[in-house]
Amino acid sequence: MWDDRKALIAQIEQKRGSRLISYLTSDRQNATAIIAKDALPIFFDQLRSMGALTKLDVLIFTTGGDTLAAFGLGRLVREFAPNWVGVLVPDRCFSAGTLFALSANEIYMSRAGTLSPIDPSVTTQLNPVAEGMMPGPRQLLPVSVESVAGFKSLIQDEWGIKNEQMLTSIFKVLAEKVHPLALGDVYRSRQQIERLAHQLLIVHRKDKAKIKKIINTLTRELGSHDYPISRTEARKLMGNQIATEDAVVEDLLVKLFNDYSKEMELHVPFNHAAALAKEKAAGKTPPVRVRQIAAVIESSTSKDAFEQEMLLSEVLAPGPAGPIKALQQEILDAGWKHYS
Repeated sequence: MWDDRKALIAQIEQKRGSRLISYLTSDRQNATAIIAKDALPIFFDQLRSMGALTKLDVLIFTTGGDTLAAFGLGRLVREFAPNWVGVLVPDRCFSAGTLFALSANEIYMSRAGTLSPIDPSVTTQLNPVAEGMMPGPRQLLPVSVESVAGFKSLIQDEWGIKNEQMLTSIFKVLAEKVHPLALGDVYRSRQQIERLAHQLLIVHRKDKAKIKKIINTLTRELGSHDYPISRTEARKLMGNQIATEDAVVEDLLVKLFNDYSKEMELHVPFNHAAALAKEKAAGKTPPVRVRQIAAVIESSTSKDAFEQEMLLSEVLAPGPAGPIKALQQEILDAGWKHYS
């Protein structure tokens, strides 16, 4: 836990000659968290408490989130460490996390570390609605930039259709399934993500051709938003921005990440019924309180965690053969909590 992690953080700081701040968002199924704008004030307060910074490392684990929040975070850390920022990637650093990582002078990846494409998906009220869903709030389907581009490539490259009239008819069908304004948002989102990536990279890279190659690859060339980019592949693409292997740093980084993983129960799906059963097995009588840690921002001197507390209870609900026990959950509290 945090008291134990302080020693590991200090060792990493000593080895790398920097200060370290960690940012992790939950990847738990049914309890996922994302990079979001509400993290920026937390970062601001913690960075202010660190004083003057010559070098700053940010350990990050995330499956993605708000691209503008990631861009804002990249800009924010530069205000405190204008000359040198490093990003440490022990495991997954996907989507908006990869966008943030582009802001770093150096990205250190463990052998398990992975980046991903930064092509965004767009979800607005104009998106198509999932068909065949149960009664309740309608579920909007996200529209991926790569999906739209893939449809275009399928028509023109794979099927070889060049006739203008046929193309018009085919794209009319697409526009009937996906609102034209949603398609426009997809195109604008690609333009935006390319601009954001460019702004982050030019702060510390001057090789214009390589910058263009990095952005094109991450936004257009990998085919799937879930494509995992390994350390070796990242180094081929980004060159010396990807740090060389360091066994000591990797060992410390993995130990630190494993401690976070244990506390946040990363990679473990959250199941309300199983959580209630666990509390009952420990001798507790429903209703019981259950706490989740959705995100952590932490340094050696300060810790903030986004925590959610819920009440789990059993109620009788009508069933085909009479009343049956059903699970009921109630959110009691959710928000950032500060520890020092």
